[in-house]
Amino acid sequence: MLRRLAELEWLHIQPQDSVEELIAFDAWSQLLGTSDDYDKGEASIFAAAQVHGLVALTDDRDATKVGRANGLEIHGTIWLLIRLQGLGKMTLVEICNHVDALRASGMRLPCTGPELPGWARDRGLL
Repeated sequence: MLRRLAELEWLHIQPQDSVEELIAFDAWSQLLGTSDDYDKGEASIFAAAQVHGLVALTDDRDATKVGRANGLEIHGTIWLLIRLQGLGKMTLVEICNHVDALRASGMRLPCTGPELPGWARDRGLL
């Protein structure tokens, strides 16, 4: 699935190698206390969001608290999938299938694919 996502024409993968991005990465690493690769990933995401004025995406609750406390707009995977549906990039059926595939891979998400429409409506996402 990740390979398929990386091949989407509207998705652009950018290197994170400017001095400003590296400085931001170091600052976020310190704030998050990067003790493992997951924390380094969060620091990288937060650095890109800060430097480029983007929305950060993570499902890590602790990292989300730190990021929001330090001025970032942060949302999770389901928010992104619902947003893609709203932009016409994916159907609701595709999103539900992705949720189930992500859960099957071990990702912890707050609902299953079939539960997604109701869960999202209850939270004002749909």
